[in-house]
Amino acid sequence: MNAIVFKLAIGAIGFFGAVCCDNSETVLGTVLDCWYVEEQGGRMGSFPTAITQKKSLLLLRKNEQIGAPLDFIPPNDVEQGLFFDINDPTGVIRNNNFHKSQKKNEKSACEINLYTPQAAFVDWTVYLTKNEVSPLHFGGVWYTSNIQAANKKFSISSIMKVISPSPGTSDDEGNHEQGALGTITSVALNVFTRNPNIKTRLSRDVILDCGFTAENSKEFSVEWRYQYKGSGHVVYAYDGVRDRVEIAQEGTQIFFEELHASGNASLLIRDVNIKHVGTYICTVYVPYLHSQQAIELEIIEPPQLSLTPNPVYVFPGREEKLSCDISRYYPLDVTIEWLTKSAAPGSESQYVNESWQTSHRQNSDGTYNVTSHIWIRPEMKDHETVFTCYVSHVSLKTGTKKTSVVKMAGASGPSIEDAIGMFITAFILYGFLKLIYWLLSSAFSSSSARSSDKEEKVKSS
Repeated sequence: MNAIVFKLAIGAIGFFGAVCCDNSETVLGTVLDCWYVEEQGGRMGSFPTAITQKKSLLLLRKNEQIGAPLDFIPPNDVEQGLFFDINDPTGVIRNNNFHKSQKKNEKSACEINLYTPQAAFVDWTVYLTKNEVSPLHFGGVWYTSNIQAANKKFSISSIMKVISPSPGTSDDEGNHEQGALGTITSVALNVFTRNPNIKTRLSRDVILDCGFTAENSKEFSVEWRYQYKGSGHVVYAYDGVRDRVEIAQEGTQIFFEELHASGNASLLIRDVNIKHVGTYICTVYVPYLHSQQAIELEIIEPPQLSLTPNPVYVFPGREEKLSCDISRYYPLDVTIEWLTKSAAPGSESQYVNESWQTSHRQNSDGTYNVTSHIWIRPEMKDHETVFTCYVSHVSLKTGTKKTSVVKMAGASGPSIEDAIGMFITAFILYGFLKLIYWLLSSAFSSSSARSSDKEEKVKSS
């Protein structure tokens, strides 16, 4: 009888209610499409023999809607127990960035797994679990979820305990039916970042954003670990129980007052350079639980361009080399293109098909240089033709360019030969006039001297 009533109730919801959609907003909160990932086989500490994925659904419930019945039906392709009704007293997990993306086929990335509470085994967490036996409230079923917004502006990892399993009923034959509620969980620990991907220039100070909320625990420890190309090390480690910094790499800092007051575990790195590029993992430990966030730090240094000669003074039919120097860029890859545009009205830019490029040269600060050049042999009709060196790089939204204009000798105004001839003529004329002036000056001086001698003789007589 109870089974029949249950089926009728589900049918009524189906008739009057609505089937839930992925990545949608309901009165109760935000609903996210997710994957339940389960590892199978393998002994403790070894790799699993198989990994399975099943579709699941997460309801990130609003605090004011805690306890309210569902106003929608979970999809039929979500198995019993894989619809998770998540309650977070802090409200952090229900972030606005998880709303449905405006871009087509773009949605939040989500994964949920089983979790086993256990002590951590690093020096800065020893005092979190001084009692070797975990409290009774760490029994039961636990899950961990990892969600990243489609716009990459928010990422959160949460550890939650099941407070009510997905209810079901049994009919007379013992068959279980999907309940009207999901697997109800309560979040015990959130670790989140509002900037999972950071891009910065060289020699800047950078803050790697990381925050956490912990239910019923004021004891915690924080670890920042660096990883790059398979290797890594601890950058910063803080024992919050003893208020003690265990490891602090030079040039790094956390904000202790904000850390204890509001859970701000962000890391400040001063004067970043190429050696700082990589993945930084922020791990927050509380007694028998820990979770983490990964933040990617990239350095993007835009290229500097110079084009020589500029302008290009050339004789008709004579070959000239144009060089484009691209310097101090990071990361390595750049795309260099040459274009030319005639001065004729209505002409359009055309690509230069043949160019040469040196190998990349690395500077002491890790940035790179490269030179590209072309050879041109313009004719008189090519006067005022513009050549452009165009460079694309990840640091530039629309690329950057330098231009040089061809100036043909004799195309307008005096030619180079004429200018040289005029200079030589002017020089000779100047010399000639200087000579005449000198001769006249000498003759005048001699005449004046003779006149003076005669006057003295007359006076003496």
